[in-house]
Amino acid sequence: MMLKPAVPPTDPTAAILIVMPRFLGDAVTATSAVQMIRMLYPQNPIFLLTWPHVAQLFANHDFAGCQVIVDGRYAKPKQSLWRVARQLARYNFSRVYHLRNSFSDALLCTLAGIRDQIGYAKNGRTPLLSQAFKLDPNFHYQYRYGNLVNLAHGQPFTEMPQISLNAGKISFTDSAKQVVVYFGGRYKLSRHYPFELASQALSLLAAHHNCHFVLLGDHQEVVENAALADYLRAEGIAVTDVTAKTTVAELADIINGSDLVFSIDSGQMHIAAALKIPYVAVIGFGTSPWSCVEPKVTHGIHLTCNSQALDLDKQICEISPQLVADAAKRLLAPKEA
Repeated sequence: MMLKPAVPPTDPTAAILIVMPRFLGDAVTATSAVQMIRMLYPQNPIFLLTWPHVAQLFANHDFAGCQVIVDGRYAKPKQSLWRVARQLARYNFSRVYHLRNSFSDALLCTLAGIRDQIGYAKNGRTPLLSQAFKLDPNFHYQYRYGNLVNLAHGQPFTEMPQISLNAGKISFTDSAKQVVVYFGGRYKLSRHYPFELASQALSLLAAHHNCHFVLLGDHQEVVENAALADYLRAEGIAVTDVTAKTTVAELADIINGSDLVFSIDSGQMHIAAALKIPYVAVIGFGTSPWSCVEPKVTHGIHLTCNSQALDLDKQICEISPQLVADAAKRLLAPKEA
């Protein structure tokens, strides 16, 4: 349903707001839609309203000429809805694109005086939107963001831009292949690739390539990654463990400085996809259907399982370490001229 057609602001100084998704992977996937909005408004100032951790993906390196506003409702200390609305009101935004389906976001923008609000008709917020569209839950996330922008403007686009990010480069080696590793901790449940399999996969790859592994993770994965680092060192394999020691911006810089990334379905996978870094994704049962989140890129190998196991945590175990290592070797193989 569209209540009225989108009319581009005639004033090239009119500011536009984009409410970005909450999670890293979703925010990366939304970069395609952000580029579409920039194409529609090449001169207008565009601002991204983000959660604090997502802000780091865009704050240090220019992306589509957008500026970042950290949503104070989720900062430390937290700010009230009214306070954040007053802050947004100072920008005098002419339009907002909601790439999250949150009622509170629509209410925030209403209180900030933004009359033209574009989003999907979800969570009872339709009365607050000037343009509300029906969302098919089977849409791929990149498509749902891009489709929203396209529908609001009378479908001027025939295809979506590729997802993209900008980042610096952090390297821990001068000569070896830098390989980022994120197999998740046990708290990732059915997405977690167990230590016994992960360690074998890394050993198999190290037997064919001079690798320096870099272990990523958060504070809940410190113990498990420490065990993996100890195993690799005992095998004489170079490793740097930066678990819970990096910011999101540094995480992106490390991935961008690497030759290969191992990952489960995660923000790290999506960052590698956007930065065009070759990656191997080991896919178990996820929080969203894989068909809705699989990166639409050609430089990654996605290993999925077609398991009969009733225990969801066991399904990913059917992806063998040899299969994981072989995928990595294909990506690290010299390119033919």
